[in-house]
Amino acid sequence: MLGLLGQKKQPTQVDFQEAYNLWDALSSRYDTIQQVQIWQNFVHDPDFHLLLKNSLMKVMDEQAKKIEELMDNYQLALPKRPPKSVRTPANTEAYEDRFIAGSIISMVQENVTQQLRFIRTSLTNDSLRSVFTNFLREEIELYDKALKYVKVKGWLGLPPMYKQVPPENKEYLDAGEASHIWDHLSSRYDSIDKTQKYHNFAHDVDFKAMLLLGLQKTLEKQVNILEKECNHFGISLPLRPPKSVNMTEGMELFEDESMYRDVFTGMQFMIELHATAIKQCTTNDRIRKIYIKFIEEELSTLNVWVKYGKVKGWLRPVPMYKVGNN
Repeated sequence: MLGLLGQKKQPTQVDFQEAYNLWDALSSRYDTIQQVQIWQNFVHDPDFHLLLKNSLMKVMDEQAKKIEELMDNYQLALPKRPPKSVRTPANTEAYEDRFIAGSIISMVQENVTQQLRFIRTSLTNDSLRSVFTNFLREEIELYDKALKYVKVKGWLGLPPMYKQVPPENKEYLDAGEASHIWDHLSSRYDSIDKTQKYHNFAHDVDFKAMLLLGLQKTLEKQVNILEKECNHFGISLPLRPPKSVNMTEGMELFEDESMYRDVFTGMQFMIELHATAIKQCTTNDRIRKIYIKFIEEELSTLNVWVKYGKVKGWLRPVPMYKVGNN
């Protein structure tokens, strides 16, 4: 099955959505670089200044250089670059480090959201999607580091706490994190139910195998993790789907392509759900790490499904970006 994925030649050009994604990605990094240059003039804490310089600025600079190279390769016009440096004559007491830190957190959260959009809409050029996926990993790592830093400094507000944690459990969990655990488990139960049914109705042997692989290697494994966390924190569990599904009636009404598209859309939704949990799980670092692992697994699976869908002709081809009069 997986041998099929290497048979289709990788395009040497980008489609029009990918062309825009590159331009948008570079423009946003230029904006981030300029904004951080301004903030650096107002930061008082020396450790915070180093975090901006050695982490955020370094990541943004390296990503910008990579995108510039790609845009040159694909003959795309580049936006104007920010100033080489920014000096502000204004009073350096105008901004508190706490305010700047909160703005940095919000900016990195938005960068994560943007990267997900690039990954979801870059379906023609596999190597470009891989670049955006690596960028997402870097920005999630950056967000995790920045979040831990502002917590140590006491610059992060404390959300409402989840009060039903068993007394023998010494871990803290806020209300949003409890909600994410329950919501993830409910969504995974729905995915298992749907995947079992689609596996029953699928005709293509490779498609059936991919459904079974996703069920056993991702869905059931993640459900086990989430159920344990629910029990650990005293969160009530939703009803589970049937243990198995055996149906044959109406099989001819289900087309493999339609089922593939539905599952593919579900993966895109789950990636967004994982990312939202990563951004909003600010109290319990261990729980946030679970969602970081989940999104890694989902992105890897999505990449395989994109390649498989193109081989089967089940992903609609996006019009290519035309250079000049070609």
